[in-house]
Amino acid sequence: MNKATILLALLVSGALFTHAQTPVLHDHDGDGIADHDSHDDHAGHDHDEPEEGGIELDAEMMRKLGIQIQEAEPGTVARSSVFPAEIKLNRDATAAVSPRYPSIVRQVFAEIGDSVKKGDVLATLENRETMAVYRTVAPLEGVIISKNLAVGETAGEDRVLFEVADLSTVWADISIFPQYQHLVRKGMRVRFIAHDGHTAAGHIKYISPIISHETRTFTARCVLEQPGEDFTPGAFVRAAINVETVDAAVVIPREAIQTLEGETVVFVPGEHGFETAEVTVGLDDGYNVEITSGLGQGDEFVAAGAFVLKAHMLTSGMDPHAGHGH
Repeated sequence: MNKATILLALLVSGALFTHAQTPVLHDHDGDGIADHDSHDDHAGHDHDEPEEGGIELDAEMMRKLGIQIQEAEPGTVARSSVFPAEIKLNRDATAAVSPRYPSIVRQVFAEIGDSVKKGDVLATLENRETMAVYRTVAPLEGVIISKNLAVGETAGEDRVLFEVADLSTVWADISIFPQYQHLVRKGMRVRFIAHDGHTAAGHIKYISPIISHETRTFTARCVLEQPGEDFTPGAFVRAAINVETVDAAVVIPREAIQTLEGETVVFVPGEHGFETAEVTVGLDDGYNVEITSGLGQGDEFVAAGAFVLKAHMLTSGMDPHAGHGH
């Protein structure tokens, strides 16, 4: 069992934490955690009521759990705009298979949806002029996405018998409104959101210089690596692009924000250990969040490790409303 697993197990069991309402003795064992008074641990305590007070940790245990405290400061948050996007085949990783000569189809070995490797035999055909039989093979590793032949048919050199696509990458074509033409640039990061909320990320590789007559938009294209099932060709998704940055009085890392019983909170150090403070958020670019109330410039908060404190609060039955900010 590795160190992280042991810490998580202790976290869930509550062994890593002490609470301010429980008498605490000095730490004589050097393990960084104060011991509870065993005689008073359960006395007069109603287990049906949530525990009150903060979560007490010493410096060594904070280090082990990755908890970091910072002061709230001004900063910038990116403002994003959302555009429609369509997932398409990566045509640079798609190949068509056609007869080499006017031919008759003799055998077919592949079906739509089959995974193939480069060189796999897909069909055998007979040259109509020489009567010689030859094989057609997969030109690349991928999946059969189309099939247009049957045994006994004649096929000219212009017929596409199979299409093979490497689906490990796809194109994501974004429709950019003309008013954003000068804000969207090659290399910008894009966050794609599927209909069920799943996300994927990419960077703009190409921007079309021509506006579509049909949609009155121009296209920005990303290449998505290893897309999930929500980002298969044909899917329509949303694309969020950070088109500008905004100055804010208080900006904190996204990971510092937690949700407890429907409230948006951060953890702050208080007189009785770490407590929750309810905050109101403004702009959120996925990395940094603007705080409009509940945390002022210079106030200390838990910038890293807030999820660990939340997990303990949920598993120990502590009252999330007790403490700072309520």
